[in-house]
This record gives sequence, structure tokens and C-alpha cells, in this order.
Amino acid sequence: MTPFIKRNLLIAVSAILFTGLLYGLNSSVPALRDHVQHLELIVISLMIMMSLVIMLFWSLLGVFGGLASFLMAMIFLYRPLTDLNPYYYSNLIMVFSLSSFIGYYVYRKVSVSQQEYTVAMEKIQEDTNLITNHMKNRGAEISAMREKVASLFKLKNIADGLSLARLDEDIIRTVSEKTFRLFRKDSRVLLFMVDEKRKELNLSYTLKSEGRNAFLVKNGGIFDRWVLKNMKSLLVKDIKKDFRFSVDGEEKEDDSTSMIIKPLIMESSVLGILRVDSPRESAFGQYELRILDIIGELAAVALQNARLYRRTEELAVRDSLTGLYVYRYFMERLDEEIKRALRSNSSFALLMLDIDDFKDFNDKYGHISGDVVLKNIGRILGSKASAGDTVARYGGEEFVFLALNCDRKGALKLANDIREEIQKSPVTLRRRKCSVTVSIGTAVLPEDAKFRDDLIGEADRRLYKAKAEGKNTVCSK
Repeated sequence: MTPFIKRNLLIAVSAILFTGLLYGLNSSVPALRDHVQHLELIVISLMIMMSLVIMLFWSLLGVFGGLASFLMAMIFLYRPLTDLNPYYYSNLIMVFSLSSFIGYYVYRKVSVSQQEYTVAMEKIQEDTNLITNHMKNRGAEISAMREKVASLFKLKNIADGLSLARLDEDIIRTVSEKTFRLFRKDSRVLLFMVDEKRKELNLSYTLKSEGRNAFLVKNGGIFDRWVLKNMKSLLVKDIKKDFRFSVDGEEKEDDSTSMIIKPLIMESSVLGILRVDSPRESAFGQYELRILDIIGELAAVALQNARLYRRTEELAVRDSLTGLYVYRYFMERLDEEIKRALRSNSSFALLMLDIDDFKDFNDKYGHISGDVVLKNIGRILGSKASAGDTVARYGGEEFVFLALNCDRKGALKLANDIREEIQKSPVTLRRRKCSVTVSIGTAVLPEDAKFRDDLIGEADRRLYKAKAEGKNTVCSK
């Protein structure tokens, strides 16, 4: 049974009850006046039932229905009730007024709920339409992807070669070599990469048949720039007869006559372009362009995967607990900075820190509390790092701080600043504030050492000397 039918049925029942009660109070009650004892109980009961019916009219029909039933009852019941007892009629007014108020309140609540329900249903319908359209679009995209997969099987060897490449250089070389093997004859393959800062092409790799000239326009010619700008593949059967382009300068002296060019597109941006040209007229057609399109799509995916791989490697150089660099990355950076400093005759400082009595924290409060201490120190060390500095977790409760362009005096000041900041930043363990201290050893290149292991060893020795001198101190000599 629908809500509409239920509502109409309830209105009909209310109307029948209203008519019956009105008739009972207006006709039957006066007739029973001289024959029934305790008639007031019957009258009060009928009045209460009448007030409930009027409340239903207000709830179901709103102001019009409720007010009509209220006035009708008051008019028709005035004479019989005042004849029985004027007190009944005054009570009836109060009871009907209260019922009307309650009924109108319910009516307003129901109306608001219905409006909210209507809005919610419209929203659901809108979302349903959006989801349906989205599913249709996804279905179309899946169909397109299936067609692409089918075409990629034709070039399985290229896909296999690119799947093993993780560096841009390897991908560029593999794509160029495989493309050159496909076209051979008198073809020349050029692969340009886009300089993201300058937004221009740079010739990255070239392969040519014997007797072909080298391509002199390293930033790409008019055809290459057109493909970069329009992000579309290009087929030119004869550059002299193609009215879309006007060739001049160095490009006019080039030995290419026909060409096909494919932009390497990923996520609405051009990573590079792949070009195959020939000195023969009409050396390429639509079939060759489709082959190059497939190779270009494979190359774009491979280049994007290589960038994601590099990004994953970058994530792997961070310690998950403290957010600082890991030991391996720090050692690589230290090697690089040593070479740079010796070459430029500059200096830098290496600070090695160790948390005092860290084992006691773990034994007393548990390893989770120890992690809290490590995170806090990692945060403080990160805040003290300047541009170019490297902070890493060396192992366990040890940290290293590579401060560039820093001499012995600067290293001592930095170390004391770090030590004091850590001491002034207690951690809350099991609702207790616990003070944490560190001991620090510093070493400066090239004053203390010129080789990596020697520099680390010197900083480590001074660290343990600081611990031997009572902890919570810095040793720089």
C-alpha cells in the first residue's frame, strides 16, 4: 500500500469518526440526559475523542482542514453542550485549541520532512544519473583500452624491451633502436625530449641510415614544433608540397622529404616527440603512422613508469618513524658533499648525536614510548636544518646532521642549540613529562679529516667522549 493510499484512507476514517462523534454529541447525548447516570463521563470521553479527530485533521489536511473541523465542531456543539453544562463548552474550547496546536505542529514537521525527502530523492536521482553516465564513459574507455591492448601485441618485442628499462636514457635508447629496426632502409629516427623549464624540445637520440645527413636543428624544426604545440601525430608525404608548412633556414638544407611524427603524451602533457623521416617522397602512409603511434604510446607509458619508479626510490630514502633520511641516503650525500667541498675548497660540519640513557626509556616505558622520543628528536633536528643540510637517522638512537658551509665555531653553536632545544622539549610518557638529553660529537671537513670514514670516526669518537664527560654535552675537539 502506497503512502498516498494510506493517507487518503486515514482521512476517510477521520471524517467518519468526526461525523459520528458530532452526531453523538449533538443528538444522542441530549436524548440520554434524563435516562443515564454519570452522563458527564460519556460527554468527556466523546470530547476527548473529538479533539483527537480534530488533531488528525490538522495533521493530515493542514490549516484548511484543521480550521474547518475546529469551527464546525464548535458551531454544532455549542447548543447541546451549553444546555448540559456551560462549563463543558469552555473546556471544549481549550481542549480543541490544544489539539489544533499539536496537530498543526505535527503537520509542519511532516511537511518539512516531505520536502527534505523530496530533495533527497532528487539528489539520489541526480547521483544515479551521474553514476550511469560515468559507467557509460568508463565502458567506452575500457573498450578503447582493449583496442590498444590488441595493437600492443603487434609490437611485443618493443614492449618487452621497455618493460625492463628503469632509466630515461635506457628507454630513449631502446625506443630509438627498435623504431629504427622497424623502418630501416633510408630512414632516420629522431627522439626529442621536452625541457620542462624552458618548454622547448631538445634532441636526445638519433639513428640514421648510411648516407643520411645529421639533423642540425637540435631544438626541433617547424614540423616538430607543430606536433609539440598541437599534441597530434603528423604525416607529411612531401615537405615541398605540403601547404601547411613553410620550410626555411637550416631545415631547408636537410635531406628529409617525407616524415611521420608522434608526440609522447602522458596525462595531457607532452614528454617528447618521436620522428621518423626519409629522403624519399611518400615513404610513409597511414599504416606506418599507426605503427609509430603504438610505439609512442609504449614509450610514453615507459617514461611515466620510470618517473614513478624514481619517485618511489625517493620515498624509500626516508625513515618511516622520524621522517629523516635513512643511513644509505646519508652516506651517498656525504660522499657527494666531501667531493664538492674538496673541489671548491669549502668546509662543512658533521654532527653525530646519541640519546642519553635511551635504553632506560625503553625498559621503563616500553618501545612505543621510545618511538615517541625518537619522533620528537627527529622533529627538532628537522627544524634546525638549513637549505642544503642533511639530517638522517644513523641507526637505533643515533642521528647525524650534515651542516653545509659550517666551520668549527658554527658547528659548536649549532650542536649546543640542538642540545638545549631537546633538553627544553620534554616528552609525555604515561602522563609524566620526561626530560630527554643528547650527547653530540662534531667534526669539520677538511680540518679534522678529508675522507668519509675518517670524518665519521672522528665525530663518533667525540660523541663517546661527550658521553664519558657526563652526557648532555657537546665535544668538538
